[in-house]
Amino acid sequence: MGDILRREERTALRLRGLYAAMGYRPYKMGKFEEYDFYAANKRFLQSGGVLTFTDTTGRLMALKPDVTLSIARGAAAGEGTLKVYYDESVYRAPDPQAGFQEITQAGLECIGAVDAYAMGEVLYLAAESLRAISPVFALDVSDMGYVQSLLPELGLAGEGASAALRSLGARNVPELRALLDASGAPAGPADNLCRLAAAYAPLSELLPQLSSAAVNGGMRAACASLEGVAQALRGFGCLDDVRLDLSITADMEYYNGLVFKGYVQGAPGAVLSGGRYDALMRKLGRPAGAIGFAVYLNMLEHLDGGDDAEDVDVQLLCDGTEDPCELAARVRELRGAGRSVRVCRRAGGGEGAERDA
Repeated sequence: MGDILRREERTALRLRGLYAAMGYRPYKMGKFEEYDFYAANKRFLQSGGVLTFTDTTGRLMALKPDVTLSIARGAAAGEGTLKVYYDESVYRAPDPQAGFQEITQAGLECIGAVDAYAMGEVLYLAAESLRAISPVFALDVSDMGYVQSLLPELGLAGEGASAALRSLGARNVPELRALLDASGAPAGPADNLCRLAAAYAPLSELLPQLSSAAVNGGMRAACASLEGVAQALRGFGCLDDVRLDLSITADMEYYNGLVFKGYVQGAPGAVLSGGRYDALMRKLGRPAGAIGFAVYLNMLEHLDGGDDAEDVDVQLLCDGTEDPCELAARVRELRGAGRSVRVCRRAGGGEGAERDA
């Protein structure tokens, strides 16, 4: 069956098996949900725009804008720890000029008791998800708790803090340095942030630097949390797959603690994104831990190389002069031999040909 599935379909099957094997249960999202909830949490959406319509009862409805928000809303009314995975399409307009798009994704959420092991488990599954796509991948992590606790030491708040986070997210160290100098930030914390903003190395290698730069309880707590995660990753045998990158930032209204992104060779951007969002759960009325990630399956089309011949055994190139009966008989012969066939017109005319794909 794998031979007739697209890459994203094959990957979705592998990911569902991976998550189910770790005790996560399937989650199915409704196609339509009330718009008000998403309007109140628009900043949580990683890309803008919500497709809406008015139903027959007069309610304003949204067409599947985000899976995590839907899961979090349901979990806010429950108890215990919820572990679910999903394979869904959502509809958003990440680029206003391009209009609304169908974004296919698979992922998982863990809501409830989120300790060092739980975070390590989620990162392990993120690493294995990337490995299921490509043997060449990168999984980069940061900690919003560390960054958030560092900002007051720099004397930054409001727009100053937001500007610093933008520079950090762009890994623009000169701009970050100029901003810190202009704001009169203390030299020690400013030097540490600029040094760490440029750093990119295995988590186990950079953790000591993060710890030595910690100057308050919040930063030390973030380091302790990352150390616990590192221990769990060591147990899973994938600590070397994870690198520290403080330029990964997220909206602090919703995210706290661990945030991460995943990349594979050949894709133009991150194909996986996730993080810890306890702040969202508190906003929804439940003081629970929450962490999860999404794999953007629609981005995997960039990995196929655009060669249509690769997904069939034989490609018959024709110039339009072939006898239809003979051509059909040849196709029937190949199919009878168990081979897949594509018949297509040769570009620019010329004689027909048959080639193995």
